[in-house]
Amino acid sequence: MEAIGTTAARLLCEVPQGRVTAQSLNSIVNSDSTTLMARLDDETLAAAQALAVAPLPTLEPCDRDHFNQCLRVMLAVLPKRNSDDVSGKLLISAYQKKLGGYPTDQISYLADQATAKCEWFPSIAECISLMQGWKRNDDPVHVRRRAETAVRRELEARMDETMARLAAGQCDQTEIDALPIRWKEIAETRSYLWRHQDGTYTARVRRETAA
Repeated sequence: MEAIGTTAARLLCEVPQGRVTAQSLNSIVNSDSTTLMARLDDETLAAAQALAVAPLPTLEPCDRDHFNQCLRVMLAVLPKRNSDDVSGKLLISAYQKKLGGYPTDQISYLADQATAKCEWFPSIAECISLMQGWKRNDDPVHVRRRAETAVRRELEARMDETMARLAAGQCDQTEIDALPIRWKEIAETRSYLWRHQDGTYTARVRRETAA
């Protein structure tokens, strides 16, 4: 298993240059549940957002030895519907051609599910159906989840701060215009903003009335 920082670096291969720095990246990938509660500056938030949307690296196909071992386990536990069918070696070869492109963990999942749930050795179509229940859970997924959590918490905190400033009449029109549309909609429901027919929003609470 590779270091989590290396994993994050691989995730960011497709991210436009200049959006993140080594310092902001490390603050995300090396964080734990406690530090994730800390506030993020703009640079670190950008890094977290980039990680949250970066495509996951493609997993390597299952190696032949592991695939053969999993199929042998299934053959040892599950009877074939037709005992006069092809030999185990030929069957494994046929299945390997159709299923060998799946990652190692997913093939292991197939063997576990088949031996636990099937009464007969599954067809290739049944194997594919069984594998649909597999969920990827490797380091890149963990990094993405950590980044998603950091982004969600920071944006929630920033929205709460903005709502407090709107309630106190402390936001000028330039700030209001720059707010995300969802925040404007929420502020309208809380009676902090007016929504006009042209779709613009203006402050409903003025500093002097909030005092």
